[in-house]
Amino acid sequence: MPSITIWNRIEPRARSQSMKAGLEARVHDALWLLARQWQVGEFAGRDAGSPVSVEVKSTTTPFDRYAAGAEAARAYDGRIPLETLIEREAVRPATSADDLRQAAEAGLQFFRLLDQAGLARLRPGYLKQYALTAARGLDDEGQSFFQIVSGRAIDGVKLRADFSQAGASLPALPAIATADHDAVFKVGQAFLAWYDGLLSQPANADAWSPDRMEYSFAFAAGGADSFVAREYDGGTIDWYTLDRSSAALAGAAAAPTAVTKSVMATPVTFRGMPARRFWELEDASVDIGALTAGAEDIGRLLLREFALIYGNDWFQIPLAVPVGSEVAINSLTVSDTFGLIAVVPHYADVDGVAGGWRMFSLSTDAGSTPAASDRLLVVVPNAVGTIDSATIEDVLLLRDELADMVWGVESIAVARSGLPIDRALAYRTNAPAVAPPAAGPPRYRLGSTVPDYWIPFLPVKVNDGPVRMRRGILPTSSSGPIGRMLAYPGQTMFLEELPREGVHLEGKYRSTRGLSGETLVWRARRRSTGRGEGRSGLRFDYLEF
Repeated sequence: MPSITIWNRIEPRARSQSMKAGLEARVHDALWLLARQWQVGEFAGRDAGSPVSVEVKSTTTPFDRYAAGAEAARAYDGRIPLETLIEREAVRPATSADDLRQAAEAGLQFFRLLDQAGLARLRPGYLKQYALTAARGLDDEGQSFFQIVSGRAIDGVKLRADFSQAGASLPALPAIATADHDAVFKVGQAFLAWYDGLLSQPANADAWSPDRMEYSFAFAAGGADSFVAREYDGGTIDWYTLDRSSAALAGAAAAPTAVTKSVMATPVTFRGMPARRFWELEDASVDIGALTAGAEDIGRLLLREFALIYGNDWFQIPLAVPVGSEVAINSLTVSDTFGLIAVVPHYADVDGVAGGWRMFSLSTDAGSTPAASDRLLVVVPNAVGTIDSATIEDVLLLRDELADMVWGVESIAVARSGLPIDRALAYRTNAPAVAPPAAGPPRYRLGSTVPDYWIPFLPVKVNDGPVRMRRGILPTSSSGPIGRMLAYPGQTMFLEELPREGVHLEGKYRSTRGLSGETLVWRARRRSTGRGEGRSGLRFDYLEF
């Protein structure tokens, strides 16, 4: 039987233009209000006290050891950000033939220092002794660059090596007058300081893993445990990059420092929150009531409930901790307006290991205790305000199912001239003209050709282990890889690291301010998702018409 549901809206209607009755807010049935308070449980509250002061007891331990890649643990003083320590790689060339641009820029810097010291007359002697020579295999841009700097700049790489070898004296050549000896020596020391301090380089091997195409490192802050990152793709290091491990790092461990701090509790405020007072009008700039959410959007619903119902029940306290340390909160004691003291337990003690709240909590391995990791707050000494250069090396790894192999497409690489080149453009520019098809019978071809910047990887088994992709070379290839990403001898990569989406590798220079205010510049790599599968067009055993 059909039914009709009728809703009656109860709305106030003003019978007078006076606002006196409304402002008085009289209660005509106080018993009804008391009954409603009893129904909603307001009488079950123990008190209406608000937090006034909070005492926090914590333990702080600074990071004091680190290990990049597979190298041994080294001492860490917290001066250099983690990104610089982990991502940096060797940049300075051994000779000018490896990087003509760096050699010329270093030579020009030495000439600037000579000019500032009033020794510009010594330029011809250094131009003759440290003349730049053209490296073999220079491309067209490299040849043009050499023609510009030849006769104007000197070989700064060789000059730096001679100054370092001379030690407390000057190199034998060019001959310097006795009157200018001290001034030139000061210029040489300033040049060495500039050369060695301009780019940050690792003392030993870098942390990049060629077979995994990612960084791996470990840090420790006293104690027997450590913090590890086995799959860091580059970019930014934060607490969620690290996992807590039971493996200890060798070296002297720093002693923890106990800190007790008493602070005032401050209510949490945000724009558009409900007003605290009865006659206070809310600011209409933020309408939280207009926030819409679907039934499955739990996060937005929780945000709305917090803002409209529990927004004035949250308090915050400042807790300053040193950057580059792990902090363990031992106790939290709250004193309210009634003088009552309450000890707030840690959520790990209340919820246990099955609790859902895990903000700032690190993952652990089999040997670490999850409860101990939940109590740690890791303040990572990461880089802030990092500036990245344009891409100087770009490699795209993609699967070619038709050819049954993986290709490393080297789009951009740094040549011997020190300048990034577009390998695809260079290949098309230098490719010979395509001859028109000749009349006659079809020709048999053993295999087709692939551009030089397409580097093949073939599946092989290494030491009876899992299948890896090993770098190969095509018979028709004349150069192969010229960049760093694919230049490792006998390079292999794990097959599971090459999904169908592919892998995109980029090389860039990065700059930031260190924790002591110094400027740090280093060369880094970054891994991201590729562009899917590709096709090289490689064929075998076919007829060419």
